[in-house]
Amino acid sequence: MPVIALFMLSILWGSTFYFTKLLLPDFHPVSIVFYRCLFGALTLLPFYLTKKGKGKFTWDKVPLLLGIPLLSAGIPWILMSISLQSLDTTISAVLNATGPIFGVLITIFLLRERVEKPAVISVIVGFTGVFIAFAIGSAETKSFQIGSAIVLLLAVSFYALSSVLTGKFLTMYSVVTISLCSMTAGILFSGPIMLAVDANSLQGFTDSQNVYWFLLLGGVNSGIGNLLFYYIVKSGGAIFALSITYLMPITTILLGYFLLHEPVGAGTFIALVFVLYSVYLSKRKGVAD
Repeated sequence: MPVIALFMLSILWGSTFYFTKLLLPDFHPVSIVFYRCLFGALTLLPFYLTKKGKGKFTWDKVPLLLGIPLLSAGIPWILMSISLQSLDTTISAVLNATGPIFGVLITIFLLRERVEKPAVISVIVGFTGVFIAFAIGSAETKSFQIGSAIVLLLAVSFYALSSVLTGKFLTMYSVVTISLCSMTAGILFSGPIMLAVDANSLQGFTDSQNVYWFLLLGGVNSGIGNLLFYYIVKSGGAIFALSITYLMPITTILLGYFLLHEPVGAGTFIALVFVLYSVYLSKRKGVAD
């Protein structure tokens, strides 16, 4: 079910900022994206080779199969990694929650399609919940750099655009095909840039723990995570899929509490009510169609 997949994905993607932060001291942001996509592609390849009904492949569809998924992998992941050099993970998570807002705006103004009223309300309710979590429930205030925030918001807009375009143009392909294309596009895009800015990136693997982080960030969070994401897009709709950005901050806070023993304010639990109601609204009949 899309709702269950959404909550599973929130656990995976909720820790993405954390793993990226762990890798930044040893890797350039572009290198993180390259190896993240590489580990993700290697994880997805067995699924693709054994999958039946991948969708008919024709060369004229290659620009769509690589271009649209690139908007959700290579480009935004590089922007996200760059922004995390100057933003803490909590601020990054709340900025990431603007995804459904971009999704609604793109659907209305770019695709010229009608959006049901509950979808608009779900965006407002969900973002209100995230605001409460960080305005009331945050344990501490950290520095906020407007330039890095704008870079992250640009990354989120690419996520939203990819989600909307996937739901419109790639429905004939399986989630495995789209996910593998996403990783492949990320490799092709970030590889040449990495060779130019961080040619000695392999030295970062002298610390064996970085292999473990990339297995989690690339193989699990990105590879398996993309399977879940595109499944949600195809079965629940683009705007519903983008509601993952509301659950991710809550997941980050809860994981921080149980694994890092960080204090959690009452605002977190109030926000959780708003977030769950937002997911309910976005899944009501007519919203995800």
